[in-house]
Amino acid sequence: MRFLRLTEVQERVGLGRTSIYKMVGEGKFPKPVHILGRNVAWVDSEVDEWMMDRIDEKRGLSVPNIRY
Repeated sequence: MRFLRLTEVQERVGLGRTSIYKMVGEGKFPKPVHILGRNVAWVDSEVDEWMMDRIDEKRGLSVPNIRY
């Protein structure tokens, strides 16, 4: 397990900062964790799970299991 900074999350999921934070606020994307002071990061496995849920949803393989 490792932490991903915002730039890494953006590269991994192909979304911009505003979209990521909007989805976090809507409960549709994993919340970042505070790592030190005002610094935040995302847990890589949570981001990967979110990506797999999107793939499954688009392919009709399962109902998304959003629990962020």
